[in-house]
Amino acid sequence: MKLIFTFFLLALWAFSATLSVDGVVKHKFELNKESFFKLPQTQLKEVDVVCSSGEVKQEPKKVSGVLLMQLLQKAGIDIQSKKKLNQVSILTTAMDNYAVAFSYNELFNTDIGNSVIVVYENESFSLYSQKDFLTGPRHVYALENIQVQYLKRTHND
Repeated sequence: MKLIFTFFLLALWAFSATLSVDGVVKHKFELNKESFFKLPQTQLKEVDVVCSSGEVKQEPKKVSGVLLMQLLQKAGIDIQSKKKLNQVSILTTAMDNYAVAFSYNELFNTDIGNSVIVVYENESFSLYSQKDFLTGPRHVYALENIQVQYLKRTHND
């Protein structure tokens, strides 16, 4: 029994969740549970998860965490021209490669930015987008990466 418990503790230690912020940023960084809770925390009330079918997957609850736009401000988006901000997208990716995208303007120029939050729960990071009509499609469990990137335009000649 002691051996099983020791193995369990080692497995938890090996799976210590980290969240990286990278891409087109001035300061790439990584967060673990300890460093995450040193950042200024925001509380949101009535955060639920409703899937695209309308089924409630998680009843409304209060969550505490860091707004996605605050993490992006900490990283500093690396741009040469303000016009380029219209081409910036933020891709949030989970451990299972489930990915959700946000635009720079959506986060910084609308009220949505005040409701997209990264939380630490169940020994991993999660992302909620509270103001979405259906919150489930952009709810990311086991969030491990936030990548800032430029949208690439393709030409069809």
